[in-house]
Amino acid sequence: MVHLLYDILLTLFLIFSSPYFFLRSLAQRRLREGLFQRMGFFPGLPFRRPIWIHAASVGEVFCSVPLVRRIKRDDPDCKIVLTTMTRTGNEAAKNKIPEADSVLLFPMDHPLVIGRMVKKIQPELLLIAETELWPNLLRSCGKKGIPIILFNGRISQKSFRRYLFVKSLFQDCLKYLSLFLMQTEEDRSRIINIGAPLERTRVTGNLKFDQPFPSFSQEKMTEMANSLGLQTKESVLIAGSTHPGEEEILLRLVKTLRKDNPHLVLILAPRHLERVEEVESILRKESVPWIRKTSLSIDRGRSHQESRESPDVILLDTMGELMNFYSLGTLVFVGGSLVPVGGHNPLEPLFFKKCVLFGPYMFNFLEISRSLVEAGGAIQVKGIEDLSLRLKCLLSDEGARKEVGEKGYQFLEKHRGATERVFEEIRPFLKNIADHKSKISN
Repeated sequence: MVHLLYDILLTLFLIFSSPYFFLRSLAQRRLREGLFQRMGFFPGLPFRRPIWIHAASVGEVFCSVPLVRRIKRDDPDCKIVLTTMTRTGNEAAKNKIPEADSVLLFPMDHPLVIGRMVKKIQPELLLIAETELWPNLLRSCGKKGIPIILFNGRISQKSFRRYLFVKSLFQDCLKYLSLFLMQTEEDRSRIINIGAPLERTRVTGNLKFDQPFPSFSQEKMTEMANSLGLQTKESVLIAGSTHPGEEEILLRLVKTLRKDNPHLVLILAPRHLERVEEVESILRKESVPWIRKTSLSIDRGRSHQESRESPDVILLDTMGELMNFYSLGTLVFVGGSLVPVGGHNPLEPLFFKKCVLFGPYMFNFLEISRSLVEAGGAIQVKGIEDLSLRLKCLLSDEGARKEVGEKGYQFLEKHRGATERVFEEIRPFLKNIADHKSKISN
C-alpha cells in the first residue's frame, strides 16, 4: 500500500511538472539533454552486462574512485556504467573516473522510467554508494535477480529519522540487497533498524580515507600560489564548502583578524557554485575587497617585487580545485558546520598536514569528526566567539598548528584500507560475473 502511494505521488509529480520542464528545456539545450536522461532515454551502450555504480553527488563520486580503480585492476575488461543525481557529480565523475565506460544522469525513480533504464543498461551487478536507496530501483533490479550491494553505507541521524518515518516502504525494498557494507557500527545499527537483514550487514570502514590525494613538489606549490596572486608573506585561511549564513560570519572574523594579521588572505569556496554571485553580494555588503579565482592572471613578465598585492579574499569559482589549494593553507575551516547543515568531509586537508577546524554541526560526519578531535587531529569550536579566539591563537602559534596537522595526518593514515575490505566482500559477485562471461564466450 505504501509503495503504491509512493508511485502515485511520483506519477502526479511527473504530470504536473512536465510542462514546466518542457518549456525550460526549449531554451536550455543542456537541460533538454539532461531531461531525456532523467526519463531513461539515452543512446544504446556499446557493451553488454556492465557493473552499474550509482553515486549521487560529488562526495559519493570521490569515494567511488578507489573502488572503481580496484575493480578495474582486478578485471581491466569489465565495463562500468556510473550514474549520478547531480550535474556537478556527473561532471566530477567524467573528470575523476576515466575508468568508467559510461557516465549518465540517474533517472526519476518512477517504475516505468526505472524499468526502461534497467532494461537498457542490463547490469550484472548494482553498486550503490552511501545512502542512495531508491525504492523502485531496488525493486526493479531485485525482481530481475540482479545482485545489489550498498557500499560505504552511511545513515546520518537526520536521514535515519526520515527512513524510520517510511520504514514500511524501505523494509520491502531492502530485502533485495545482497550486502550492506557500512562505514561504522552506528551506521550498521541504523540500517538494521530500518529493515536490513542482520546477516547481510558488515562494517568495512570509510572509502573516503582511501581517496587519491595529489602530491605536489615545492615548485608546483609555488606555481599554484602565484596563480592566486600569493607571495610568501601571507597567512592563508581556507574556508571550504561554505553555506548561507557562514560567509558573513567568516568575513567579519577575517576583518577583525586582519588588524593583527594584515597579510591574512581568505580563500572562500562556496559549496555550490551557483551561489557565487550571492556570495559576491555579501562581499560587497561587508566592504571586503575580493577577486574571483577565474579572474586572476599572472603576468610572468613582471618581477616578483612588481606583482600586485594579494587580495583580501579569493573567491573560488571553479570546480575540483579546492583539494589542491588546501596544500597552500595556513588554517582550514570546514564549512556547513557553523550552521545546521551537518558539515562536510574534513579528511582532504589532513593529507597536507593542515590544522583543521570545524563548527558544532558535524552530524553528517559525526563519528569521523568525533574521533578526529579525540585524536587531536582537528579542532571543533563551540560557536563564533570560540572560532574567533581559536583562529587568533593559531595564526600566531605555528607549533600548535603543526601539532594538530601532524596528528590529523596520522589519523588519516591509520584509517586507510576500506577499499580492500569492500573489494573482498564484493569479490565473489565479481567472480560470478567473470565466470558467466567466460561461459558465454565459450
